[in-house]
Amino acid sequence: MKRRLYLPALLAAGLLTGCLNIDLEAKGKHYYHLQDPGRAECARPQGSTALLIDTLAPSVFYNGTSLAFGRAEGHRGHYQYAQWTDRPANRIALLVRDRLRQSCLYRQVALTGEGLTGELQLSLRLIEMYHDASQPPGQAVIELDVQLIRRDAARLIAQKNFRVGAPVESYDAPGAAAGFNQAIGLLLDELTAWLAQQPRG
Repeated sequence: MKRRLYLPALLAAGLLTGCLNIDLEAKGKHYYHLQDPGRAECARPQGSTALLIDTLAPSVFYNGTSLAFGRAEGHRGHYQYAQWTDRPANRIALLVRDRLRQSCLYRQVALTGEGLTGELQLSLRLIEMYHDASQPPGQAVIELDVQLIRRDAARLIAQKNFRVGAPVESYDAPGAAAGFNQAIGLLLDELTAWLAQQPRG
């Protein structure tokens, strides 16, 4: 069973039913760890600039510990028993850092607060992250807004919105969690390719 979200049009029904079922969900908490299924390869010598990754305030709903889903346009809910081991925005920042370290685009890559400095900053804002269950079994959707900034001049170099979807094999939380792993891999592929096209001097 899934918790109903507080959309005005569905409030009355939500008060009556208290839950929403898209498929049977095993009772008891189940924890899922967002993972990058791919890796980057160095296509050139290591870059000369350093990059810091900063996480901007994400959507509170999508950055919760429970996996999110949506059955229709404008509807969102949370799985009752399926939870992330880490809040998505923080976990995505770590995965971006690790993937970019593999890419060798930069001399070093670190998260803000890790005690390192850099000429460039990559700001990440999580916009959406949910299991689109409108057409079973659905797809895992992740949307991330990215800004590349020259820190010493406080100048925006480039900005891009990344939105990816990966098929979900089963109409349930385990299927959604596996789909999110595939989706984040696709997003990291696109992000790395995009950054390779941006100035790094």
